[in-house]
Amino acid sequence: MNHYYTDNKDLSSERKEFTYYFDNEVFRFTTDHGVFSKDNVDFGSYILLRTVYQRDLGNSLLDLGSGYGPIGIVLKRFHPQLQVEMVDVNSRAVELAILNNRNNHTEDIKVHLCEDILRLDHKFDTIVLNPPIRAGKKVIYELYEKAREMLNEKGHLYIVIRKAQGAMSSIKKLETVYENVEVIGKDKGYLVIDSRR
Repeated sequence: MNHYYTDNKDLSSERKEFTYYFDNEVFRFTTDHGVFSKDNVDFGSYILLRTVYQRDLGNSLLDLGSGYGPIGIVLKRFHPQLQVEMVDVNSRAVELAILNNRNNHTEDIKVHLCEDILRLDHKFDTIVLNPPIRAGKKVIYELYEKAREMLNEKGHLYIVIRKAQGAMSSIKKLETVYENVEVIGKDKGYLVIDSRR
């Protein structure tokens, strides 16, 4: 079984492109089989973007589990001086993220194929994550822990998660890892959670 949170090298390819509008900005995204939310930017990612895009994101941002790149690319458009990197375990998603960076003129975003973000040799002021719910709590909670290790002091991890998919248990886990955990956005059962180191 192939999942978007694994490396789908043997999956058939059928690329498609869609236009995405966010706060009067226009984006073009190319997607394919085997990546998360291939038909449009999912509502959770939209809620995450809507909640954080006008906040102070510091100087550096990591889009963790970036997929084909919509979160990192949108945030880079609104924060052009921000040093943005994206990482995913899915080689097809990484290939698409590189293409989407070019098509949206955000070529200076660095994209990594990486199963372990701790391999990156530097830290970030902000990390954004739309957790791969289907991967299970063990994987997601490990991402929360690893993200803390990749944050600068007083850095922020922003996640979006539905109440029905474990938001409250995620908050409890985050409270064991981070110094300050706060719900900063809510919409249609989705919570945006700010966890500060």
